[in-house]
Amino acid sequence: MKLKVIGSGNIFSKWNSASYLIDDKILVDVPNGSCKILKKIGIEPNQINHILITHFHGDHFLDIPFVLLNKTIQDSKVTNIYCDNTGESKIYDITKLAFPNKVEKIKNYFNYIQDNKFCIDDYRIEKIMVEHEEGLGAYGYIFHKDNQYIGFTGDSGICENIEKMAKKCNHLICDCNAIVGKKSHIGIDNLKELATQYPNCIFYATHMGDTVRENLNGLNIKNIVVLKDNDEFIF
Repeated sequence: MKLKVIGSGNIFSKWNSASYLIDDKILVDVPNGSCKILKKIGIEPNQINHILITHFHGDHFLDIPFVLLNKTIQDSKVTNIYCDNTGESKIYDITKLAFPNKVEKIKNYFNYIQDNKFCIDDYRIEKIMVEHEEGLGAYGYIFHKDNQYIGFTGDSGICENIEKMAKKCNHLICDCNAIVGKKSHIGIDNLKELATQYPNCIFYATHMGDTVRENLNGLNIKNIVVLKDNDEFIF
């Protein structure tokens, strides 16, 4: 897997909102500004064939209309969107608000997949429910290929499924949006505990506010990596 960090910050950070590009064609989350950021790093939106959405907060999906409109201009290939069962109506509504005269054309360019297990190329992928805010479906994803498990927690507090992801994954891109963990977000205290409990997993802190980032950069824990925008990894 080739992983490019499009963004590693939260919505209030000076860093780009959290998003990740896999093999130059799979996006995990499409937050504000994603379309322009992709172009700046030499990726045209028509290259994106698959979009995985962790949950429907604005800083995780609001650039979808721009990515899809771009595809109608440059490409005829349908984009697969992996999300929960509320996704189709939410994406249609935000696209209609953004481009009311083009929404009917744009909607032909995406296909919704709500399965909890699916494949993209050689990756076997599992969608896993996590705990974020009450009443909002939130999910993490685990990619499996060649004995490697690479996970994305999305936004979540510590819960049973986060523990399962940490136990299973070799690499876990992990929400860390608080100094002290809370129900909706993992904190630095939680991340340190995970790193101690699961030493065979490397944790990549993301979705950080600037103060959290400063505190994390002061740690010296061998299996915690503090992500930066534009970081690139080969797994």
